[in-house]
Amino acid sequence: MSKNKFSLNSLLQNNKIVLIVALLVSVSIWVYMSMGTSNDTTVTVANIPIQIELPADATDNGLQLFSGGEQTASVTVTGNRAAIGSISASDIIVSASASGIDTSGEYELSVLAAKSNPSASFTIQQNVTPSTVKVYVDYLRESTFNIQDSVVYKVHDGYYASTSLSNDSVMISGPQSKITQIAKVSAVTEINGIINKSTETSCELRLYDENNKEISTDLLTMTLTTVDATISVLPEKTVDVVPSFINKPEGLEITDDMIKIEPSNITLAATKDVLDKTDAVTLESIDFTTLKNSVVSFDDIGINIPADSKNISNTSIAKFSLDLSKFASKEFTVDNFKTEGLSSGYKANVTQNSLSVTIIGPKSQIDNLSAGDITAVIDTKDSQGTTGSVQMPVTIKISGASSCWAYGSYKANLTISQG
Repeated sequence: MSKNKFSLNSLLQNNKIVLIVALLVSVSIWVYMSMGTSNDTTVTVANIPIQIELPADATDNGLQLFSGGEQTASVTVTGNRAAIGSISASDIIVSASASGIDTSGEYELSVLAAKSNPSASFTIQQNVTPSTVKVYVDYLRESTFNIQDSVVYKVHDGYYASTSLSNDSVMISGPQSKITQIAKVSAVTEINGIINKSTETSCELRLYDENNKEISTDLLTMTLTTVDATISVLPEKTVDVVPSFINKPEGLEITDDMIKIEPSNITLAATKDVLDKTDAVTLESIDFTTLKNSVVSFDDIGINIPADSKNISNTSIAKFSLDLSKFASKEFTVDNFKTEGLSSGYKANVTQNSLSVTIIGPKSQIDNLSAGDITAVIDTKDSQGTTGSVQMPVTIKISGASSCWAYGSYKANLTISQG
């Protein structure tokens, strides 16, 4: 029974058996290693930057790439496991051919991939993703635009608001075709509620074309994207527009039925203390010596606006008429002369005997007026040491007729000498 028992020890001592076992183990190991290192495998490498280079002629002419230059691609490669295991995006060059670009516009370019090291032991498959890319090429243009106020708000009744912006212009650069579309730049925001005091806010700058359609700023560079807006809120008041005169007779009364002003009132905005002391604004002064006894009219006489207020009626001129047709006119020969303002050490001698003067006023006063009531006053204060025979302006003074005035301008001849 013991003679037939299997003996492992005796088996291992048989050299032929050991050789066969060793050979089988070696072959198995070789097969395993061959399968693990020599069989090809496929992987996809992602996020590889797509290189796009415009032709030299295009860049020399000023063309630039404005969009599509920051895209990435995925590339499928095949190789043995050892080589593929360490591959990265830097081992592959992906480019889009731009050789045909010679003018501005949008282009679709084919995408190609190549090995950074031509001798690298992997193969690039042709299924590059994406296979094409779109790019936008144009000439660079830079322009400055005025910023328009588009701030929306509501104020209480009886108040006026105006907006001022922290910047009145913005410089924008980008593709020429986009810049030429810009018709206006607006500072846009909306204030909720009703305001009755000055308020500050921030506004977004938005671009619009001639059809008031908003333009995207994606391809544009702006020196400003926001501006600050100050909304000044002031109380408002409607005041009368009244005439103003120089050389008007002290006793002459101008009644409402004699004058016509259009507009007869305007609305001002100012601080409360200014409005409290402002009940009317005046027209530019009218010299009574230029007015005849008729209906005189002025189509564009200016309105004097107080410096510390705003004219929110936006009317700076008025039409004005004055009816003086009820007054009488008479010519007088004046021989009563008087000089005033002569410098010390000088004397004057009037060398003309008389002056013909037209006087206008109420008929009752004109009828009672005589030449002796009229004096021609020669103002010599501007003679500045002048000597000899000269002609100087004359002011007509009337006594006993407080509502009369002299029509026209007058000069008199006199001799000035030292003495």
